[in-house]
Amino acid sequence: MSALLAIRDSLMGERGLQRWAFYIPVVFMALFFAAPVALTLVWSVFERTMFWMEPGFTLAAYENFFTSARAENYVYSMIHSAVAVVVSFVIGFPIAVFVRRRVVKAAQHRVILLFILPFMISELVRVFAMRPVLGRNGLLNTGLMELGIISEPITIILFSPIGVVIGDVISFLPFMVFAGFLAMEAVQTYIFEVCDDIGVGRARTFRDIIVPLAAPGIFAGGVFIFVNSLGVALVPTILGGPGAVNAGLIVNQAIVALDFPLAMAISAIMLLTLVVLLYVGHRLFDLTKILQPIS
Repeated sequence: MSALLAIRDSLMGERGLQRWAFYIPVVFMALFFAAPVALTLVWSVFERTMFWMEPGFTLAAYENFFTSARAENYVYSMIHSAVAVVVSFVIGFPIAVFVRRRVVKAAQHRVILLFILPFMISELVRVFAMRPVLGRNGLLNTGLMELGIISEPITIILFSPIGVVIGDVISFLPFMVFAGFLAMEAVQTYIFEVCDDIGVGRARTFRDIIVPLAAPGIFAGGVFIFVNSLGVALVPTILGGPGAVNAGLIVNQAIVALDFPLAMAISAIMLLTLVVLLYVGHRLFDLTKILQPIS
Protein backbone atom coordinates (compact mmCIF):
# COMPACT_ATOMS: atom_id res chain seq x y z
CA MET A 1 0.00 0.00 0.00
CA SER A 2 2.81 2.37 0.87
CA ALA A 3 4.45 1.61 -2.46
CA LEU A 4 1.25 2.59 -4.30
CA LEU A 5 1.04 5.80 -2.32
CA ALA A 6 4.65 6.58 -3.15
CA ILE A 7 3.96 6.01 -6.86
CA ARG A 8 0.86 8.20 -6.65
CA ASP A 9 2.81 10.98 -4.94
CA SER A 10 5.62 10.73 -7.50
CA LEU A 11 3.13 11.03 -10.37
CA MET A 12 0.62 13.50 -8.97
CA GLY A 13 2.71 15.44 -6.46
CA GLU A 14 4.32 18.77 -7.19
CA ARG A 15 7.46 17.20 -8.63
CA GLY A 16 5.40 14.74 -10.60
CA LEU A 17 3.34 17.52 -12.16
CA GLN A 18 6.52 19.39 -13.02
CA ARG A 19 7.84 16.31 -14.81
CA TRP A 20 4.55 15.89 -16.67
CA ALA A 21 4.66 19.55 -17.69
CA PHE A 22 8.01 18.85 -19.34
CA TYR A 23 7.35 15.42 -20.83
CA ILE A 24 3.92 16.09 -22.36
CA PRO A 25 5.25 18.67 -24.90
CA VAL A 26 8.20 16.37 -25.66
CA VAL A 27 5.88 13.42 -26.33
CA PHE A 28 3.59 15.62 -28.40
CA MET A 29 6.48 16.85 -30.58
CA ALA A 30 7.82 13.32 -30.95
CA LEU A 31 4.46 11.93 -32.09
CA PHE A 32 3.23 14.76 -34.28
CA PHE A 33 6.48 16.26 -35.61
CA ALA A 34 9.51 14.00 -35.36
CA ALA A 35 7.66 10.81 -36.32
CA PRO A 36 5.91 12.30 -39.40
CA VAL A 37 9.20 13.83 -40.58
CA ALA A 38 10.98 10.48 -40.19
CA LEU A 39 8.16 8.68 -42.04
CA THR A 40 8.34 11.27 -44.83
CA LEU A 41 12.03 10.51 -45.34
CA VAL A 42 11.42 6.75 -45.25
CA TRP A 43 8.41 6.78 -47.56
CA SER A 44 10.25 8.94 -50.09
CA VAL A 45 12.40 5.91 -51.02
CA PHE A 46 9.50 3.41 -51.12
CA GLU A 47 8.41 1.90 -54.42
CA ARG A 48 5.28 3.24 -56.04
CA THR A 49 2.30 0.97 -56.58
CA MET A 50 -0.89 1.66 -58.47
CA PHE A 51 -2.71 3.24 -55.53
CA TRP A 52 -0.16 3.44 -52.71
CA MET A 53 3.46 2.35 -52.16
CA GLU A 54 5.32 -0.63 -50.83
CA PRO A 55 8.49 -1.02 -48.73
CA GLY A 56 11.74 -0.97 -50.63
CA PHE A 57 14.63 1.31 -51.42
CA THR A 58 14.62 3.29 -54.63
CA LEU A 59 15.57 6.83 -55.60
CA ALA A 60 13.11 6.83 -58.50
CA ALA A 61 11.00 9.57 -56.89
CA TYR A 62 14.02 11.87 -56.54
CA GLU A 63 15.10 11.07 -60.09
CA ASN A 64 11.60 11.84 -61.30
CA PHE A 65 11.72 15.20 -59.53
CA PHE A 66 15.15 16.35 -60.71
CA THR A 67 14.72 15.19 -64.31
CA SER A 68 11.36 16.88 -64.85
CA ALA A 69 10.05 20.43 -64.94
CA ARG A 70 9.22 20.10 -61.25
CA ALA A 71 12.78 20.95 -60.26
CA GLU A 72 12.71 24.12 -62.37
CA ASN A 73 9.35 25.09 -60.90
CA TYR A 74 10.74 24.48 -57.42
CA VAL A 75 13.62 26.87 -58.11
CA TYR A 76 11.22 29.50 -59.45
CA SER A 77 9.03 29.14 -56.37
CA MET A 78 12.12 29.64 -54.19
CA ILE A 79 12.90 32.85 -56.10
CA HIS A 80 9.33 34.11 -55.68
CA SER A 81 9.47 33.25 -51.97
CA ALA A 82 12.76 35.13 -51.59
CA VAL A 83 11.22 38.18 -53.29
CA ALA A 84 8.28 37.99 -50.87
CA VAL A 85 10.77 37.95 -47.97
CA VAL A 86 12.54 41.07 -49.28
CA VAL A 87 9.26 42.94 -49.81
CA SER A 88 8.05 41.90 -46.36
CA PHE A 89 11.29 43.18 -44.83
CA VAL A 90 11.00 46.52 -46.61
CA ILE A 91 7.42 46.95 -45.37
CA GLY A 92 7.30 45.06 -42.09
CA PHE A 93 10.59 45.70 -40.34
CA PRO A 94 10.29 49.52 -40.38
CA ILE A 95 6.88 49.05 -38.73
CA ALA A 96 8.53 47.03 -35.95
CA VAL A 97 11.23 49.69 -35.54
CA PHE A 98 8.66 52.49 -35.43
CA VAL A 99 6.60 50.72 -32.76
CA ARG A 100 9.71 50.01 -30.67
CA ARG A 101 11.11 53.55 -30.89
CA ARG A 102 8.12 55.87 -31.20
CA VAL A 103 5.16 54.20 -29.51
CA VAL A 104 4.77 54.51 -25.74
CA LYS A 105 6.23 51.41 -24.12
CA ALA A 106 2.98 50.55 -22.31
CA ALA A 107 1.15 50.43 -25.65
CA GLN A 108 3.78 48.69 -27.80
CA HIS A 109 2.52 45.15 -27.26
CA ARG A 110 -1.06 46.22 -27.87
CA VAL A 111 -0.09 47.78 -31.19
CA ILE A 112 1.81 44.65 -32.24
CA LEU A 113 -1.17 42.50 -31.28
CA LEU A 114 -3.21 44.36 -33.90
CA PHE A 115 -1.26 42.44 -36.53
CA ILE A 116 -2.84 39.24 -35.22
CA LEU A 117 -6.24 40.39 -36.48
CA PRO A 118 -5.68 39.19 -40.08
CA PHE A 119 -5.05 35.67 -38.75
CA MET A 120 -8.54 35.68 -37.24
CA ILE A 121 -9.92 35.59 -40.79
CA SER A 122 -9.60 32.48 -42.91
CA GLU A 123 -6.62 32.64 -45.25
CA LEU A 124 -8.90 31.58 -48.08
CA VAL A 125 -11.04 34.67 -47.50
CA ARG A 126 -8.02 36.96 -47.15
CA VAL A 127 -6.38 35.73 -50.35
CA PHE A 128 -9.57 35.58 -52.41
CA ALA A 129 -10.42 39.13 -51.31
CA MET A 130 -7.35 40.32 -53.23
CA ARG A 131 -8.98 39.47 -56.57
CA PRO A 132 -11.34 42.47 -56.67
CA VAL A 133 -8.43 44.64 -55.56
CA LEU A 134 -5.80 43.48 -58.05
CA GLY A 135 -8.02 42.61 -61.01
CA ARG A 136 -8.27 44.45 -64.33
CA ASN A 137 -11.24 46.44 -63.09
CA GLY A 138 -10.25 46.24 -59.44
CA LEU A 139 -9.71 48.94 -56.86
CA LEU A 140 -6.00 49.33 -57.62
CA ASN A 141 -6.38 49.90 -61.35
CA THR A 142 -9.45 52.08 -60.86
CA GLY A 143 -7.66 54.26 -58.32
CA LEU A 144 -4.53 54.66 -60.46
CA MET A 145 -6.62 55.58 -63.50
CA GLU A 146 -8.66 58.09 -61.50
CA LEU A 147 -5.44 59.73 -60.35
CA GLY A 148 -4.16 59.86 -63.93
CA ILE A 149 -1.10 57.73 -63.15
CA ILE A 150 -2.01 55.13 -65.78
CA SER A 151 -4.15 55.41 -68.91
CA GLU A 152 -5.25 51.77 -69.11
CA PRO A 153 -5.56 48.91 -66.59
CA ILE A 154 -2.46 46.96 -65.61
CA THR A 155 -3.06 43.33 -66.48
CA ILE A 156 0.16 41.75 -65.20
CA ILE A 157 -0.68 42.03 -61.49
CA LEU A 158 -3.34 39.37 -61.10
CA PHE A 159 -2.81 35.79 -62.34
CA SER A 160 0.94 36.30 -62.55
CA PRO A 161 4.06 35.87 -60.37
CA ILE A 162 3.52 39.45 -59.19
CA GLY A 163 0.11 38.49 -57.86
CA VAL A 164 1.62 35.49 -56.08
CA VAL A 165 4.26 37.66 -54.39
CA ILE A 166 1.63 40.21 -53.34
CA GLY A 167 -0.53 37.42 -51.93
CA ASP A 168 2.41 35.97 -49.99
CA VAL A 169 3.27 39.38 -48.55
CA ILE A 170 -0.34 40.06 -47.54
CA SER A 171 -0.62 36.62 -45.94
CA PHE A 172 2.69 36.43 -44.08
CA LEU A 173 3.81 40.02 -43.44
CA PRO A 174 2.90 39.82 -39.71
CA PHE A 175 5.64 37.23 -39.22
CA MET A 176 8.25 39.85 -40.12
CA VAL A 177 6.62 42.41 -37.84
CA PHE A 178 6.52 39.99 -34.89
CA ALA A 179 10.07 38.70 -35.33
CA GLY A 180 11.43 42.19 -35.96
CA PHE A 181 9.73 43.56 -32.86
CA LEU A 182 11.08 40.72 -30.70
CA ALA A 183 14.56 41.42 -31.98
CA MET A 184 14.14 45.15 -31.36
CA GLU A 185 13.00 44.49 -27.79
CA ALA A 186 16.42 42.99 -27.12
CA VAL A 187 18.08 46.27 -28.16
CA GLN A 188 18.48 48.59 -25.19
CA THR A 189 16.80 52.00 -25.54
CA TYR A 190 19.91 53.92 -24.64
CA ILE A 191 21.56 52.76 -27.85
CA PHE A 192 19.07 54.86 -29.80
CA GLU A 193 19.53 57.76 -27.40
CA VAL A 194 23.30 57.70 -27.92
CA CYS A 195 22.82 57.74 -31.70
CA ASP A 196 20.51 60.76 -31.39
CA ASP A 197 22.93 62.56 -29.04
CA ILE A 198 25.92 62.22 -31.35
CA GLY A 199 23.88 63.29 -34.38
CA VAL A 200 23.80 60.05 -36.32
CA GLY A 201 21.24 60.29 -39.13
CA ARG A 202 18.21 58.04 -39.20
CA ALA A 203 19.28 56.26 -42.37
CA ARG A 204 22.73 55.49 -40.99
CA THR A 205 21.31 54.43 -37.62
CA PHE A 206 18.95 52.06 -39.40
CA ARG A 207 21.65 50.65 -41.68
CA ASP A 208 24.63 50.43 -39.32
CA ILE A 209 23.01 49.95 -35.90
CA ILE A 210 19.45 48.66 -36.03
CA VAL A 211 19.70 46.12 -38.87
CA PRO A 212 22.90 44.42 -37.61
CA LEU A 213 21.58 44.18 -34.04
CA ALA A 214 18.19 42.87 -35.16
CA ALA A 215 19.62 40.52 -37.82
CA PRO A 216 18.67 37.28 -35.97
CA GLY A 217 15.05 38.39 -35.70
CA ILE A 218 14.97 39.56 -39.30
CA PHE A 219 16.32 36.21 -40.44
CA ALA A 220 13.83 34.29 -38.29
CA GLY A 221 10.93 36.27 -39.74
CA GLY A 222 12.33 35.77 -43.22
CA VAL A 223 12.47 31.99 -42.71
CA PHE A 224 8.82 31.94 -41.58
CA ILE A 225 7.77 33.86 -44.68
CA PHE A 226 10.00 31.89 -47.05
CA VAL A 227 8.81 28.48 -45.86
CA ASN A 228 5.13 29.46 -45.94
CA SER A 229 5.45 31.08 -49.37
CA LEU A 230 7.19 27.97 -50.63
CA GLY A 231 4.71 25.48 -49.22
CA VAL A 232 1.24 27.06 -49.08
CA ALA A 233 -0.54 26.12 -52.30
CA LEU A 234 -3.54 28.40 -51.76
CA VAL A 235 -1.90 31.65 -52.91
CA PRO A 236 -0.69 30.54 -56.38
CA THR A 237 -3.95 28.66 -56.92
CA ILE A 238 -6.10 31.76 -56.38
CA LEU A 239 -3.84 34.63 -57.47
CA GLY A 240 -1.34 32.98 -59.78
CA GLY A 241 -3.53 31.58 -62.52
CA PRO A 242 -3.19 28.28 -64.38
CA GLY A 243 0.59 28.47 -64.85
CA ALA A 244 1.50 29.45 -61.30
CA VAL A 245 3.10 26.83 -59.09
CA ASN A 246 5.03 26.45 -55.87
CA ALA A 247 6.42 23.53 -53.94
CA GLY A 248 3.20 22.94 -52.02
CA LEU A 249 1.20 22.86 -55.24
CA ILE A 250 3.69 20.39 -56.75
CA VAL A 251 3.17 18.11 -53.75
CA ASN A 252 -0.62 18.37 -54.14
CA GLN A 253 -0.36 17.48 -57.81
CA ALA A 254 1.75 14.42 -56.98
CA ILE A 255 -0.82 13.29 -54.40
CA VAL A 256 -3.68 13.76 -56.88
CA ALA A 257 -1.70 11.61 -59.34
CA LEU A 258 -1.36 8.96 -56.57
CA ASP A 259 2.43 9.25 -56.74
CA PHE A 260 2.94 9.26 -53.00
CA PRO A 261 6.71 8.54 -53.01
CA LEU A 262 7.18 11.60 -55.25
CA ALA A 263 5.11 13.73 -52.87
CA MET A 264 7.22 12.50 -49.96
CA ALA A 265 10.44 13.16 -51.87
CA ILE A 266 9.43 16.75 -52.61
CA SER A 267 8.48 17.20 -48.96
CA ALA A 268 11.87 15.84 -47.95
CA ILE A 269 13.57 18.32 -50.28
CA MET A 270 11.56 21.15 -48.73
CA LEU A 271 12.61 19.94 -45.29
CA LEU A 272 16.25 19.86 -46.37
CA THR A 273 15.89 23.41 -47.69
CA LEU A 274 14.58 24.55 -44.30
CA VAL A 275 17.38 22.77 -42.42
CA VAL A 276 20.02 24.38 -44.64
CA LEU A 277 18.46 27.82 -44.13
CA LEU A 278 18.37 27.39 -40.36
CA TYR A 279 21.96 26.12 -40.29
CA VAL A 280 23.23 29.05 -42.34
CA GLY A 281 21.22 31.52 -40.26
CA HIS A 282 22.48 30.07 -37.00
CA ARG A 283 26.06 30.17 -38.20
CA LEU A 284 25.73 33.78 -39.33
CA PHE A 285 23.52 35.29 -36.62
CA ASP A 286 23.30 32.78 -33.73
CA LEU A 287 19.51 32.55 -33.58
CA THR A 288 19.59 31.64 -29.87
CA LYS A 289 20.36 35.29 -29.08
CA ILE A 290 17.12 36.71 -30.49
CA LEU A 291 15.62 37.39 -27.06
CA GLN A 292 18.84 38.15 -25.19
CA PRO A 293 19.36 41.80 -24.23
CA ILE A 294 21.93 43.57 -26.40
CA SER A 295 24.16 46.04 -24.62
